[in-house]
Amino acid sequence: MKVIKKINILSVAKIGGFICGSIYLLTGLVVNLAVFIFSLAVLRVFDFLGLGSSILATMLLAVLAGTVAFLLSAISAWLYNVASDFVGGIVWTEEEWIKKENPIIPPMNFNAPEKKEEELPRDIF
Repeated sequence: MKVIKKINILSVAKIGGFICGSIYLLTGLVVNLAVFIFSLAVLRVFDFLGLGSSILATMLLAVLAGTVAFLLSAISAWLYNVASDFVGGIVWTEEEWIKKENPIIPPMNFNAPEKKEEELPRDIF
């Protein structure tokens, strides 16, 4: 059994901020592109100014969402470190995985000498 006693606050915060910001950015860009394409079909107007401003707003909000996620992840990691001092850390058990041979299909031995054709057993019906 192993125990997680401390978590590096900065590493957790960086990962949380990056994941949240990148998901927000990708989702926002896809939604903006879909809105632009559907507005072309419905309104028959090229609104490149609206597309540009919506992409800029999406990027700024992605940075804001990443920053908020960075701060919340840092606070969560700090709270974990404080709580683990009082009650102990998260305990997990590791087990080494050993690949078992398939009983139906025998393992192939590529180093075995080849048998001649006359040595092979034949079934006669």
